Amino acid sequence: MEKKEIIKEIVNQLLDKMNFEGEVLIEDSNENDMAVNVQTKDASFLIGQSGANLDALQYIARILSNRKTEEPAHFILDINSYRRQRAETLKELAGNVADQTINGRVAITLRPMSAYERRVIHLALFENDQVKTESIGEEPERRIVVKPTN
Repeated sequence: MEKKEIIKEIVNQLLDKMNFEGEVLIEDSNENDMAVNVQTKDASFLIGQSGANLDALQYIARILSNRKTEEPAHFILDINSYRRQRAETLKELAGNVADQTINGRVAITLRPMSAYERRVIHLALFENDQVKTESIGEEPERRIVVKPTN
């Protein structure tokens, strides 16, 4: 059985054990970087506040998948494309904050974010040579500071 079939089976089993119904779709079939999207009517509970339940579900799914595969299974678990939509919102936020930082010549500190969300912000601003980003603080209060470069 290949990785994506194992992951799909494990996510389906997790949903069954939690008494949720959903269709599990593997969207990016690259074996080393897969997107697993669950389409369900129960999205709000599975996602949780700020994606906390989704992060926990992804963690459990990864542990169970890694027990059944020879090499670690790398995948992002998503519910009704929540992460994809959130990433678009964060990229937009990053652009707006960069503009404010550049125009005001002042550092801006964002609210605490998960590691995934911080990564989206860092990547969104990576090629902007007018600002630099830095993560500060300790989990769960870790946040990003966007600073002008000059």
